[in-house]
Amino acid sequence: MKVTLWMGMSLNGIIARENNEEDFISHDCWLAWLEAIREYGCILWGRKTHEIVKTWPKQYFDDLKGIKVMVVSSNQKYLVKDGFELASSPIQALEKLTKEGFKKVILTGGSGLNSSLAKSNLINEVILNIEPVIVGKGIPVFSPDVFDLRLEFIEMKQSKGKTIQLRYKVIKSDKVY
Repeated sequence: MKVTLWMGMSLNGIIARENNEEDFISHDCWLAWLEAIREYGCILWGRKTHEIVKTWPKQYFDDLKGIKVMVVSSNQKYLVKDGFELASSPIQALEKLTKEGFKKVILTGGSGLNSSLAKSNLINEVILNIEPVIVGKGIPVFSPDVFDLRLEFIEMKQSKGKTIQLRYKVIKSDKVY
């Protein structure tokens, strides 16, 4: 299965403030994310991201209709509402999605899950949407851990709102951390 890490972030790699607010992420970035997830048909995120998403206004959930959302949590008693599915690990999530016929998935956070898939050499593509802001303190795109992702540049796009999108292919190695 093709796993594409797709993140909106500040110029210095922050995906949310320490209080989980993403107020610096633009509407252009949201629209680009929606376009990507509609193409893929499914997304993968972690429990912490899911906790944040549950606080979003209802109209944002309307945008997710028809999209398969897989939530990864090691806590199998963690409750997800209708329209979401729980997996106990990234591997289990990818296996479930494959069994359902999906060939590709958007990985969209959080930093712990991003690092877990990077360490396991499971990310095939990275799409970073860089907002024109530097956020001094917050949650990074990856949690500090031991791994390398070697990348090959594919393309760069700029939105009307000045968000820069960088797209890379991950150069696979035999090394799993």
